[in-house]
Amino acid sequence: MATEPIRRVREQSHETALDLDIRAMLRHLAALPPSIDAPYVTVALDWQPDGGDPGRAATPEIRPSERRSTRPEPGPSRRPSRQLMERELEVLLADHGPRGAAFDSLSADAERIATYLDEELDPSAQGVFIVACDALGVFEPLALGLPVPTRVAVGPAPALSALAWLDDDHPTYAVLLADQHEATLSLITQATLDQSVALDSSEYPRKQQQGGWSQRRFQARADERVAAFARGIAEETRQALDEAEVGMLIVAGDEVITSALDPAFHQTVTDRIVGVLRLDIGATQEEIVAAAMPLVAQAERDRETEAVAALEDGLGGDGAAAVGPDDTLTALQAGQAATLVLVDDFSGQGWADYALPLHGVGDVPAEHPAGGDPSQIVPVALEDELIRLAISTGAEVQIVHSTSPIRAVDLDEIPDACHRNIDGPATAAGWHRP
Repeated sequence: MATEPIRRVREQSHETALDLDIRAMLRHLAALPPSIDAPYVTVALDWQPDGGDPGRAATPEIRPSERRSTRPEPGPSRRPSRQLMERELEVLLADHGPRGAAFDSLSADAERIATYLDEELDPSAQGVFIVACDALGVFEPLALGLPVPTRVAVGPAPALSALAWLDDDHPTYAVLLADQHEATLSLITQATLDQSVALDSSEYPRKQQQGGWSQRRFQARADERVAAFARGIAEETRQALDEAEVGMLIVAGDEVITSALDPAFHQTVTDRIVGVLRLDIGATQEEIVAAAMPLVAQAERDRETEAVAALEDGLGGDGAAAVGPDDTLTALQAGQAATLVLVDDFSGQGWADYALPLHGVGDVPAEHPAGGDPSQIVPVALEDELIRLAISTGAEVQIVHSTSPIRAVDLDEIPDACHRNIDGPATAAGWHRP
């Protein structure tokens, strides 16, 4: 029987200038203190260039008579999101100016954001997310491996919906690429290789030219080696997935090794497999990501469908679910939520008194609902505040695509928002019917 099927195991963390651990950053940003007098600026940018040149357009030509008196200004950015951001910031400054704490903080934030984009952002970034509040000394930039919808927002707390969408829609997944001689388990985050584990076969038994085993005996030993190598790969995969808490696995390789791996996987690994690919062992990272992304996207759509079904199941009279933004907000404020579910185009008006704290749905009330100071009540974007509260209380966030292939009856039977109770801890969900 083949013994020592694995010759060596090599673990490697791959350096990158991108910020891949956005789950930790979400928790950090959600915990930042509210700022009423000088608001936070939250900038989300799809950092993909318009055309092939990611820089700025050429500086406008200056006539000879103007060269001494005119300082040349750089041309506009070729990134559409940069142009949109600059226009939005100009409007915000005009609305909060020409002086005051809010204007001073926003002015400093705009300059710091421009400096970061021009001088510090890594060229490999496809998306950018920045939270800034100069009055509180906050500047948190993230260079992302994938684009996010462009948005500029100001408010008493960071607007986290774009980052939460990226975290939910593009979770870390693993790709196991193997043949009968070697295997590599790659952990992919934001289409970027984060960590990998490589295994090499001992190649035992080796076929001999003369005086060796018969072909039948050699084949039997070779089959045993492949099976033993598959068991070693399966165990290394289980350990790596558990340590990294990765929930999705794609198996890639030829039919011989994938067939051997199938019975070797532990059930906890099998439950995480979302697809099998036929890929050559020499496939590049770009080829692996391109082949895997449709499977990962489908797995995420399946999760969304399951979330809708779970909500529908919990809408009975046993208290397992409650519907509407008000009840959802109540569940989140009470810390009874385990999962927040929102459709990606959900938006609404809300308000908050962070001093109490107290939140509500709709316009800012004329009188304080709890008898507090009405001047402490500020308007908030409901979608961002629901997400912030969910993250602050340890709840998961599940964002459902409004264009997902979910049955129309599922959408029709679920009101605007709901929270669901599962096995003790409550699951909260906000839902908006498109």
